[in-house]
Formats: sequence, C-alpha cells, structure tokens
Amino acid sequence: MLQPDDTDGSLGHGPNNAGVGPFQRLLFAAIGLAAGNAALLLFLLYNALRLRAALLKAHMGEPYLALPQAWGMFLLYAMFSVLGWILVGVPFAVAFPLRLLSRVGWPGRMLIGATLGPLALLLIFVVLFAIQGRLSAFSLAHTESLWPFSVLVSTISFLVYAALLRRR
Repeated sequence: MLQPDDTDGSLGHGPNNAGVGPFQRLLFAAIGLAAGNAALLLFLLYNALRLRAALLKAHMGEPYLALPQAWGMFLLYAMFSVLGWILVGVPFAVAFPLRLLSRVGWPGRMLIGATLGPLALLLIFVVLFAIQGRLSAFSLAHTESLWPFSVLVSTISFLVYAALLRRR
C-alpha cells in the first residue's frame, strides 16, 4: 500500500513498494492486458448476443453467425493487442517512474490509459506498413472501428496495472 510521503503528504513508495522491480512491473502489465482483453471479449459477446436477438426477432439475417464472428474479431484484436503491448505497454511499464504514477489521480490514469491504446494501434499500423515496404502508402482508411476497442483495452489495462502497483 502506498504510504504518505514525509515531505508533502502525497502518496509515495513506502517500504513495501520499494521492491517493485521490472519483472514484477511486466507481470502487472501482462495481467492488465489480460483484464483489458477480457473486457473487450465481454463487450463483443454482449453486442453479439444483442445482434443475435434482434435478428431472431426480425426473422432475418444469419443470427447463428453473430457469436462466432464476435469470437473471431476478438481473437484477431487480441493478437494485435499483444503486439501493441510489446510496442507501447512494455516500454511504458519499464520506463515510467513509479513515483510519478503514484501522484497521478484516477482521472489522469484514465487519460493516460486511453491515450496508450491509440498510440499502440498507430504504431502497429506504421510497423506493418514499414515491414511491407509501403510506408509511403500509409493510410488509416477503414480503421474507424478499431480505435474505440484500443481505448477500451488500454484504459482497463492501465487502470488494472496502476491498481496492482498501488496494492504492492
């Protein structure tokens, strides 16, 4: 648990927090990523069940495909979220000072988490275009549905990561 700092009364790293090393920070970040991906899975499944019910009620479409499509979308996004975690989450978890993070309130933590996801998604696109040798053709066209997912996953991930660090 964070303890009051002697100098200004803010929460600082007490004796229990001084030993949070890079491996433990990476573990906490991985747990956060799992929580963020779990939140995305629940969101996608909930919306798929709503879509399925609406299609059944209207007697149209293919309602039996709603859940498999949501699962497939989740698997694809989960793979890319791991790549985003490697590109942004790991460097952030290792390099961001714990003392600074302990001074940021929950609205600031939400803002940090909400910005890390789109940053990771942007880096993924840049890396993919660079690997293909088509960096000059870089475009974000038809990616509009991915950005809210990146915000959801990164916000939940970062809040869980920060909570685990606070409890340590």
